[in-house]
Amino acid sequence: MGNSNIVRIGDIAEVFDGPHATPKKIDVGPFFLSISSLENGQLDLSKSAHISDEQFEKWTRRVTPREGDVLFSYETRLGEAALMPGGIKACLGRRMGLLRPKRNRVLPEYLLYAYLSPEFQKQIKRRTNHGATVERISLKELPDFEIRVPSIEEQQKVVQVIKAFPRKLEVNQQTNQTLEQMAQALFKSWFVDFDPVVDNALAAGNPIPDELVHRVEVRKKAHALPDFQPLPEHIRNLFPSEFEQTGEPNVGINGWVPKGWSMARLGGVISVKRGGSPRPIKDYIVSDGLPWTKISDATGSHTRFIKKTKEFIKPEGLSKTTLLQKGTLILSNSATPGLPMFLDLDACVHDGWLHFPEKKQLSDLFLFQLFQEIRPQLIQQGNGSVFTNLKTDILKNHKLPLPTSDVIDAFDKIVGPMHMKLHSLSNSNSSLENLRNYLLPKLISGEIQLDSSGSSINQEADVQGV
Repeated sequence: MGNSNIVRIGDIAEVFDGPHATPKKIDVGPFFLSISSLENGQLDLSKSAHISDEQFEKWTRRVTPREGDVLFSYETRLGEAALMPGGIKACLGRRMGLLRPKRNRVLPEYLLYAYLSPEFQKQIKRRTNHGATVERISLKELPDFEIRVPSIEEQQKVVQVIKAFPRKLEVNQQTNQTLEQMAQALFKSWFVDFDPVVDNALAAGNPIPDELVHRVEVRKKAHALPDFQPLPEHIRNLFPSEFEQTGEPNVGINGWVPKGWSMARLGGVISVKRGGSPRPIKDYIVSDGLPWTKISDATGSHTRFIKKTKEFIKPEGLSKTTLLQKGTLILSNSATPGLPMFLDLDACVHDGWLHFPEKKQLSDLFLFQLFQEIRPQLIQQGNGSVFTNLKTDILKNHKLPLPTSDVIDAFDKIVGPMHMKLHSLSNSNSSLENLRNYLLPKLISGEIQLDSSGSSINQEADVQGV
């Protein structure tokens, strides 16, 4: 860390810690903040418990967290930190401390970014006490930790730049969520509720089975909405105007399916193959290895694409697995079972993934939305409350009304552009995250100086190709 603008933590913030015990936890009430709630600079309150108002008074005798405090873990999950939001009644949990910034010296957001910066994280590691049970940093020593804090004006510029990233990331993520919902809603309308068939039957005056009368009422209400848009005629004509009974009450709607759609077992129209189990190579030269995708590569993912892997295997490891091409649809069958993803790179997959090398009539986009739709059902039929694996027999034996190929083609033509937009925004977010991770340490260290136009950032972005 350079010498410019270096100060002690104790010069720019007060240090507090939480209780050294655990109160009785309840379902509602003030939050008892947990260090598990600190994740990637964010505070996830869903991972914190609650306590009573009486307990709250006891557990806030040392300090009551308030907006702008920097929450951090001083044991086990060292280096994690997040800002305390406003409007939240909470107390510190075990192993959690807070920094209360002296706002005439440091902005709360800047203090958080500086705490999370690589330079300060190195200092945490260097001054970690390795005990018999947990790793910890000394709260008595923390005020003497060094940190770079420039002028308030420079801090404001840094905060303005860094805060722009999560805003853009959130907008892109919200757009992707909307596109996901639209694609799934279309799948459900066409292939679960059979709305186009109901519409055609009503238009033709054909009888509606008693089991589908409720769908008629739903469609009539939809038609009456001012923003209702019927399907284009060329698409509507692809669907029949009658239903037929299959004798299978769990297929379609109480056994009724569009007339002319055949009934099929999923295993009869796709082949299901499990990934392999070669031994990954630690410290292997990436350029000489094959990407090796495990379920953990998708854990906590907010996208339908796997873009990178953490491990690699030697080429001879292909004897125990298969190299799949970019764009291949895969489905998790362990840890987070029933999760469909697309590979965004050529990669080999762990045996926790399934893939589908042969498909008859069904497209990858159709299958992706189908897996999303039937995931709860597959899990329910699995191993019960301790479900950890997706049984391939259950997947293969799943029965469905098989649409005609022209209906699936029409579905792909509508969903395909949504998928491309999802892919584009996902790539954009990856680039934004890379740029943010590249810029943060340079901005905090002062290596990059900001001017009012932001040209320094633009130049760095050009250099990084993002």
